[in-house]
Amino acid sequence: MKDIGYRIKCVRKENNLNQTQFAKSIGISQGNLSEIEMGNINPSA
Repeated sequence: MKDIGYRIKCVRKENNLNQTQFAKSIGISQGNLSEIEMGNINPSA
C-alpha cells in the first residue's frame, strides 16, 4: 500500500496544481506539504 504522502502528491498532480497552490487550498504551508509528500512527516487528522 502506498503511503499517504504519495497519495496526496498523486491527487495534487491529477488536479494540475503545484505545491504552493495545493497547500494554500488545504490551509497549510508549502513547506509542510513538501515534507508530507516526501514522507518526512504525517498529516494530522
